[in-house]
Amino acid sequence: MEKLKIAQIQNLQEGMYRVGIPIPFPMKYVYCYLIEDESGYTLVDTGLNYKKARAAWDEVFQELTLTPSSIHTIIVTHFHPDHSGLAGYLQEKTGADVWMSETDRAMFDLAFVRNKEQAVHVEKLLRKHGTPQNLIDSILENLENITAHVQPFADSYVIKENEFEIGKMKWKIHETPGHSQGHLCFYQEEEKVLLSADMILDKITPNISVWPGGSEQPLRDYLSSLNRLKELSINQVWPGHGEIVHAAELRIDELLHHHEDRLSKLRNLIDGQTCFEITEKLFAERNLTSHQWRFAIGETLAHLEHLVHNNEIKKIEGNPLRYGI
Repeated sequence: MEKLKIAQIQNLQEGMYRVGIPIPFPMKYVYCYLIEDESGYTLVDTGLNYKKARAAWDEVFQELTLTPSSIHTIIVTHFHPDHSGLAGYLQEKTGADVWMSETDRAMFDLAFVRNKEQAVHVEKLLRKHGTPQNLIDSILENLENITAHVQPFADSYVIKENEFEIGKMKWKIHETPGHSQGHLCFYQEEEKVLLSADMILDKITPNISVWPGGSEQPLRDYLSSLNRLKELSINQVWPGHGEIVHAAELRIDELLHHHEDRLSKLRNLIDGQTCFEITEKLFAERNLTSHQWRFAIGETLAHLEHLVHNNEIKKIEGNPLRYGI
């Protein structure tokens, strides 16, 4: 019987591979990109460090007849664990240099290296917005468990230039805050290809959350980033999850519309409730895990703070904090 393949490997063009590495989340795969040059390969994003993902990378090396040392550079588009978690492991395996934005390197440090300190901030934020203590405890336990899946920590360099050589071409770097504050996209002008990571996804919408250490206005940042990317001429978007996007401008418009629709729903829901109570109403039809509650609360809060910033609603100070018209 043929062995069941763990990884997904797609040959995009000569010397360019799109590699699906399994993740234990509903998206099922994170898509990483191997791009060849005269010295070997650059890898964009890595996956989460757990047994199945490590086995998937072993399979990739075997299927493509690559030695690990042929990967000389690893780029982490943002600090989230499904993109950064295997960076340290693969650095040890390949000897590659690891690069990421300065902002998200600091966020990685806060979220995972200083995770005990971050847990205090997370608990304070969730309690402030009316989250029940039993759910707070579950969220904190989930965050603690995730920390184990980003170790060993990579020794990384900060990307400071406006361009980065990936493969045999130069890619322009676009810092696109929103999904994370230091999220990076890479644009190849001649081929009109955007490596979008989690900025533009084909069927789902990237999570945009208020979270300790990040932006206080992530939705404003994300909408601004989308509108800047809309100005580029893009034939293909290579995302971090889901399928390749061939109609970039249409997909950007859909994402913009999604958030306007969410803001409209919130305007009709708000009547002196806490963020947690509003989140319960928004996601009433879904049976959320503690992992998903974390994203749901953070995203609801991002939209609420956007409305406050635009003077459409107000905060009602108290313990917990509430929102009203």
